Amino acid sequence: MEDLLRFLERNEVWIYLLLGLVGGIYLRKLFAAWQEWRSAVFGLEKEAAQRRFNSNLVFLVVLGLAASMEFFLVTFVASSTPQSVALITPTADLLATPTPTLTIDSIPGAVMEPAATLSATLSEGCIPGELEWTYPMDGEEISGMVELKGTVNQPDLGFFKYEYSSNNGQSWVTIAAGSDKKNDQPLGGVWNTAQLVPGDYLLRLVITDSRNNVLPACVIRTRILAEE
Repeated sequence: MEDLLRFLERNEVWIYLLLGLVGGIYLRKLFAAWQEWRSAVFGLEKEAAQRRFNSNLVFLVVLGLAASMEFFLVTFVASSTPQSVALITPTADLLATPTPTLTIDSIPGAVMEPAATLSATLSEGCIPGELEWTYPMDGEEISGMVELKGTVNQPDLGFFKYEYSSNNGQSWVTIAAGSDKKNDQPLGGVWNTAQLVPGDYLLRLVITDSRNNVLPACVIRTRILAEE
C-alpha cells in the first residue's frame, strides 16, 4: 500500500495530465454525440446517438472519480502514512587497508561554501509574507509532536503541501496539505517526529496555483532530537 501511495505521489502531475487529456478526447466525443442526437430525424439514429452520448458521459464520470481518488489519496492518505526509514549499517571488513580520510582543509585550492550561502540556496523560494516557515525556523531543533506553522499567502493559491526529506532532498515525504491561506498560522496536522530517526532533515513548503503550476518551494533545515 505504501509503495502505491508513493507512486501516486511521485507521478501526481503526470496522472492529472493523462486524465485531462483522455477527458478532453471524450468530452469532444460527448459533444459530437449530443449534436448528432439533436439533429437525428429517425428513431434508430436517435437511439444510436443517445447510446454514444450515454457511454461517453459514463466514461467522463469515471475519469472524474479517478481524479478525485488520486487527489484524496495523495493529499490526505499519503500525508498521514509515515514512511519507513531503513538504516543501512556498514559491514566491517577486518582485512581491508585503512584509507585516510580527506577533509576540505587538506585539499589544495578547495574552498568551503559559507553557511550563509548554503542557507540562501535552500531558502531561495521563501518569500516573506507570501511563502515562509515561521516554526520551525531554519536550523532549529525540534522533537516529539510538532505543529508546524508558516505563511501561505499566494494570490493565485490552488493548494499547498509540506514535506520532509532525510537524504538531502533526493526524495520527499508529504506530511499534510491544505487549500486555505495562512498567515503565521498552523499549517494543519501534526508532525510526529518520534517516528523518525534523530538527525538532520529538510522541510519544504510547496505551493501549486489555480492553474496547477508548481511554484518554487521554501526549503529549510531542521534537526530532530530524540525524546528524553
